[in-house]
Amino acid sequence: MVVFMELKHNSAKTFGELEQELLDRETKLLEFKEALQRIQAEFENFSKRIEKEKHYFREFSNAETLKEFLPLSDSFDSAIKKLHESKSETISKKDAIEGIELLHKQFQSVLQKAGVSEIKSAGEKFNPEFHEALMQEKNPAKSDGIVLEELQKGFLLKGKVLRTSKVKVNKLD
Repeated sequence: MVVFMELKHNSAKTFGELEQELLDRETKLLEFKEALQRIQAEFENFSKRIEKEKHYFREFSNAETLKEFLPLSDSFDSAIKKLHESKSETISKKDAIEGIELLHKQFQSVLQKAGVSEIKSAGEKFNPEFHEALMQEKNPAKSDGIVLEELQKGFLLKGKVLRTSKVKVNKLD
């Protein structure tokens, strides 16, 4: 419609001039089409690159945290080696407990550095966001809905639940 109106408006132009104007517009249209195709190809390449970077990030985002666990692995290796090399056939219970406690302390330190903390459960009011009730018990000496016992520890990662605590809850009804 616009072209027809322009043709009507420009009726003083010769056929050759109109033909040249049409060729110029077709050339411009092809330039726009090629530019659009280039932009589309660049966008597709950009999308692929972003996807690769996301994959790489997912693969290696925990590398620094995992490095923190390597000394703990070394400590386990050292403890096992010492147990095998021990000239005594028996190791005192006290020594074994102390060794395990040291390993546990080292492990807790690594978790803390990574932003992992324990969910406090025993003696707390049951909260389904943090606790999973596996058992119930009736204890009139305690309030209803209080966690009586923690059966498995729960953990937070920087304030978000990583794993709920498995608990026994007081149920008075």
